[in-house]
Amino acid sequence: MAQTSVDIPGRVFVKAVLAILITLLLVGFFRQIATVIVMLALALIIAAVLDPLVGWLSRHHVSRGIASLLSLLLLLLVVGGLLAAVLPTLITEGVNFAQDLPNLLPRLERALSPYPAVYNAIARALARVQQDPARFFSGFLRVGVNVISGLLTAFFVLTLALYFLIDKQRILNTVLRLTPAAYRDRLHRTMAECGDVVRAYFAGQAIVSSLFAVFTLIVLIVLGVPYAVIIAAFAFFLDAIPNIGATLATVVTALVALLTNTLTDALIIVALFQGYQLLENNFISPRILGGRLNISPVLTLTAIIIGGQLLGIIGVILAIPLAGMLPVIDRIWITEGQAPTPGAEPLPKAAD
Repeated sequence: MAQTSVDIPGRVFVKAVLAILITLLLVGFFRQIATVIVMLALALIIAAVLDPLVGWLSRHHVSRGIASLLSLLLLLLVVGGLLAAVLPTLITEGVNFAQDLPNLLPRLERALSPYPAVYNAIARALARVQQDPARFFSGFLRVGVNVISGLLTAFFVLTLALYFLIDKQRILNTVLRLTPAAYRDRLHRTMAECGDVVRAYFAGQAIVSSLFAVFTLIVLIVLGVPYAVIIAAFAFFLDAIPNIGATLATVVTALVALLTNTLTDALIIVALFQGYQLLENNFISPRILGGRLNISPVLTLTAIIIGGQLLGIIGVILAIPLAGMLPVIDRIWITEGQAPTPGAEPLPKAAD
């Protein structure tokens, strides 16, 4: 049998090696400046969310600098007020949950008796929580910095966001001036529509998730399920994940109700949550988000996995709006770029 050999030209081999080396260098460079990229991304997101408020104040005869500063102060007041109202209860319920774990394990064992492997995995995780709850929750919510570093990072992010808000037009004009004239219109549209996506996610989704958290809190209080505040807080964050977040929140809430109350309460929670999700998906979200964050489940999961691997919980938060920008980029730069120019002659058909 004849042997088939493939000769690879030396030039192709050298180009492949150089491409691999350049890729490795870029990955290493990205890891070195990952913190700076995250700070810039967070500052841009804050500026994009607050820009409509700054514009409204500017139209009412408030200078853009003062309007930007007032918008940031309002954001800090809202976030600080929410933390002051919720954080003490979250800490108390978290400690109570860790202390009540020995009483919950027997119920969990009976509920998962057909699945011993699942029970053993959950039991080991709950044992670690009971032994050191602070370590568990800090690991779950860890952002990779201590408190002082986190405060300094927040200060720099807010400062960058303030400059982005004040110098928005100057920055935009500079970017467009450095762009070739043939691409300026598409780049301007891309920036504007990506800004809409970011605002739709962080502003609109905050409203949608808040409504879901309030609904969760009311249902748990009416049914007498403990840890209502901490479960509602988890529901708030989980609902922000498109396609799968609400399902995860339903499973977690029903499991807690099964362990602490009765099977009937767990089934009621599943039924109520499914009904609410139908209302949210068909009425609440379309009216608030306006259909500007249509992400497929595959793209959502891929973005979450990549973002989590690269930057942890911050990466998960940033991955979803970044994934929402991909359809905008595809439509403006690829789909429309392939469309025939108006008035142009059609291409001749190939001969049979």
